[in-house]
Amino acid sequence: MKKISLAVFPALACAAMYLWYFDNSTAPFGSFFADKLGLAMAFGRLAGVLGALGVMLQLLLVSRAKWLEPPFGLDRLTRFHHVLGLIIPLALLAHPPLVVWHHMMQTGNTFLAQYLAVLKWEDVLPAAAGEFLILLAVFLSLPFTRRRLSYEAWHTVHLGAYFGLALSIGHQLELGGDMSAELPYFAWTWYALLAFTAANVLWYRLLRPLWLFRRHAFAVDRTVMESPDVMSVYIKGNGLENFQAEAGQFALLRFWAPGFKLQAHPFSFSKAPGGGELRFSIKKLGDFTAKLHAELKPGVPVMIDGPHGVFTPAKMRADKALFLAGGIGITPLRAMAEKICAAKGDAVLLFSNRSARDIIFREELAGLEKTGALRAVHVLTEDKEWPGEKGRLDAACIKRLVPDVAERDAFLCGPPPMMSALRTALLGLGVPAKRIHYEQFSL
Repeated sequence: MKKISLAVFPALACAAMYLWYFDNSTAPFGSFFADKLGLAMAFGRLAGVLGALGVMLQLLLVSRAKWLEPPFGLDRLTRFHHVLGLIIPLALLAHPPLVVWHHMMQTGNTFLAQYLAVLKWEDVLPAAAGEFLILLAVFLSLPFTRRRLSYEAWHTVHLGAYFGLALSIGHQLELGGDMSAELPYFAWTWYALLAFTAANVLWYRLLRPLWLFRRHAFAVDRTVMESPDVMSVYIKGNGLENFQAEAGQFALLRFWAPGFKLQAHPFSFSKAPGGGELRFSIKKLGDFTAKLHAELKPGVPVMIDGPHGVFTPAKMRADKALFLAGGIGITPLRAMAEKICAAKGDAVLLFSNRSARDIIFREELAGLEKTGALRAVHVLTEDKEWPGEKGRLDAACIKRLVPDVAERDAFLCGPPPMMSALRTALLGLGVPAKRIHYEQFSL
């Protein structure tokens, strides 16, 4: 079923493009490719079709569809979403002037006069407002503007982009010349594309989390401080043995309490799912997490969107694992270590922190070491009193502590610069790229 789903959108998109070409080359009044006047309209329509196709693909990329995630990983889908978001505006910007130019050549009006006339047509003004909202979201997602915005402001602008999409639908269906009743096959294909995209977004982004909540009634059971700035949130629920999640995955949590309802943030499972409860460990990194630390209470209902991610022990190609963690990056690796210990595997964990007070799960890791399946080494960068390993995790450190590193699958989780440096170090130590695993993204 997942393979069939993967083929649906590309197949429909290819069919739509073929039918667009066929319809525009055999239009009732002649081919649009015959002269300059027709070409302006043909390419104006093409820009609109490509822009709308791109927007639908964007929605699918962030729909969190379970059939789409496994082949690529949610981090890669998210990065492609960001890149595609820089390309789609070119089509959206090209569509209006080309169509206006076509009508300008027919009427003899100036470009501005013709543009103002077109705006009065049915559904055009809402579509123009919708395009503005979409382009605004794109502009405010560019690196030089995004870093000046709070997450809340950026999220609000993206909600505005969804409203912009809704405003443009009427223009597509009512005024678009390619939806002509004389040539219905393109229209049927376009309706199928819209329905497929809408169904996936509606189910995976809205209805599935609601269904999971109705089924399991997730709620905060208790909170435990693991360190001065890391808090573990334990979540209880009904029938959690039927909640299918893997060690290493993450979920988006929406705490249903005043001040938290409007935001869903991703957090990794910090212990292997199962045992009647779920645990997420959250570091105080910004306004949202600081407020969570201060105000979250037991009993608060939790909407869980997930699990997500392909960063799991199932990725292993060798029979031994190496975990490289930095700070709060330990959360998915601690869960995976638990899974490997339960299976009597062979794992080494190198855990980098600034000081001893920053080490979380220290006692839990020591307990896992007693199984004989895990060896945990803490490497501190700024604690002169630490009697163990000091310095940074680099190639020399890894080679000294894990001589058989080239025989292991490596799982990395930590700050992006650290993961980039570690990946380079591992490649230099002979670990094949296909056995270096990580997820790195922002939603």
